[in-house]
Amino acid sequence: MNDSLVFQSTRLIIKIPSPEKILIIYNPISSAGNTELLARKLEAVLASHGKNVEVSPSEKKMKGYTRIEDKIAASELVVVVGGDGTIRKLLDLLNKTATPVYAIPGGNESLFARSYAMSADADDLLQAIAAGICVQQFYGLISGKGIRGEKPFFHMASMGLDSLTVKNIGKRKGPLNDSIYLWHGLKALCALHHPTISVSVDGQQVIDHRSGYIIVANTSAYAKNLRLVPSANPSKSELVAGFLPGAQPQHELIKAMRILQRKPANLPMHYFSGKHIACTLHDKAYPLQVDGDYFRNRDIEAESTVEFSVSQQPIRILIPPALNINALQNANNL
Repeated sequence: MNDSLVFQSTRLIIKIPSPEKILIIYNPISSAGNTELLARKLEAVLASHGKNVEVSPSEKKMKGYTRIEDKIAASELVVVVGGDGTIRKLLDLLNKTATPVYAIPGGNESLFARSYAMSADADDLLQAIAAGICVQQFYGLISGKGIRGEKPFFHMASMGLDSLTVKNIGKRKGPLNDSIYLWHGLKALCALHHPTISVSVDGQQVIDHRSGYIIVANTSAYAKNLRLVPSANPSKSELVAGFLPGAQPQHELIKAMRILQRKPANLPMHYFSGKHIACTLHDKAYPLQVDGDYFRNRDIEAESTVEFSVSQQPIRILIPPALNINALQNANNL
């Protein structure tokens, strides 16, 4: 999207011309499979307001989006009807084309949409389009031996019960719900073992061959307000590694209780922040989860190093009027 900014009040908040050409991308297996119906309803509402709208299903793999890169670049807004996995696959193209994105919650958690007070209400979307206010946010990149290029993520990557759970869910077809996650989470808890890792941040070693739960976060958002890494912030060009040494099953029970209470975990985790985080896995292979997906559908091999860095440029996120700009600026220390 090539446009001239009407004004740039801060590095974080920008205003764009009200989008007229809109591409809606929906994930057919998100939200009990009703995303296409919702996408078509949004298409009709937007068209009735004079918008030029096109609807397209999502791709299973990131490389599939190269087929519609020209459509994304020619659009003035991408509306995603789906979950965090759908957003993750689009991050690099959104960065490359500078096309703003708006998300309709359609996944099991939809952390991206909920973090920015986005809803499925067409009126909220219309008001956001009319206002043309965007927030610029950085995202994370994953690279390492055996990983082609850099794989993007917006929220977090981790090794622990969550990664064992998403591996158990694996290549399951069809919509997911809380009960499926609960069942596979219980199975993972029964076989829970944590990785032994070494971690360096900006070239300085901070963890040396220790066993525990590890999470590398770009945002503080986590399931049901758990906020395992509360200082992570996509407005900052850095990542935060959280490590819980000697993690035990009882820590997972604490997390489960806090999830039910919708409260932060408040676990005794150690935190390290920087632009580049390298995590070396020892002993044996272990699964990595990235924004709720089993990373590349294969475990990280023993003695492999996975590197995490920050995108050089932020993406543009169109935000709804429900998101208080002043509160957002204060939260990001502007």
